[in-house]
Amino acid sequence: MSSVILSGAAEAPLNLSEPTLDEILADPLVGLILRRDGLTPGVVRVKLDRERRRLARSGPALPRAA
Repeated sequence: MSSVILSGAAEAPLNLSEPTLDEILADPLVGLILRRDGLTPGVVRVKLDRERRRLARSGPALPRAA
């Protein structure tokens, strides 16, 4: 992991990777939003898994724009 030095600040770690689903669902702010919307992390996982399977059955993805 690399670090970044902000003017006059102590060295802070710089994370350049995307968070995992576990990390996103464990975030307290995400938890508040889920509760507000009547959802739980488990419900979100089930819905994402269902969509992942549906997309896998629908064939190859379209080519991404460059």
